[in-house]
Amino acid sequence: MSSNTIYFVSGGNRGIGFALVKKLSSLANSVVITTARSPAKATDLKDWQKEHSNVHVLKYDASVHNDATELATQIEKLTGGIDVFVANSGISEEPMTVLETPIESWTRLYAINTLGPIVLFKALYPLIAKRDTRKVVFISSGLGSQKNMSDAFGTSSYGQSKSALNFTAKELSLELAKENFVVVPVHPGLVNTEMGSGYVDNLGKNSGEFADVLRANVMITTEQSADGIANVIATLSKEDSGKFLGYDRSTLEW
Repeated sequence: MSSNTIYFVSGGNRGIGFALVKKLSSLANSVVITTARSPAKATDLKDWQKEHSNVHVLKYDASVHNDATELATQIEKLTGGIDVFVANSGISEEPMTVLETPIESWTRLYAINTLGPIVLFKALYPLIAKRDTRKVVFISSGLGSQKNMSDAFGTSSYGQSKSALNFTAKELSLELAKENFVVVPVHPGLVNTEMGSGYVDNLGKNSGEFADVLRANVMITTEQSADGIANVIATLSKEDSGKFLGYDRSTLEW
């Protein structure tokens, strides 16, 4: 596998993750290692794997931090390292104001959306360091940008968890600069997934007209998002490290 580009994508069983697995595994000389909480139930992913021998599916639950250590052991058996690391797993919930959001929501989303990717990266860091490519992508969200917070959309716990993830990505880009790591958080766009559509549907309860505008002019498909993210990965350079990038290669405000 040493002559191939080794991609790791967490949460490849659905949505953006699945689209990204399909995109990357279709590239020449690629090997894609991806995860699912229950691989046996990831029907679409398993069907894709049957037709693509360069795809490997491993069990991983982002809410169980000990899983990351076992995952690293399994990946090491498969390959000598990882060229591109993509932390994609995440969760959302119905938008609520700060006053409405129960403390359990803050802690649950922070544990999975922020600590989950950090724990995963720390576990896989030795494998990424074995290769020279050293590209690290954290799938974030434009809702984690404080600069773009121009209205109260009720994204309190979700937005905070992504903003905290962005902070860590920036910090890692500085800490690992001497090791030639390129670390970026990437906004995947407003994507027509269960999470993205659910968010717009909930916005529609208060502002149906605004939700319709988002669906018509802003929302993109998982394939469009994956194509953009794959292009970002392919064109990442040392000068990009520490930037907050969009799937369309734009630079976002923190």
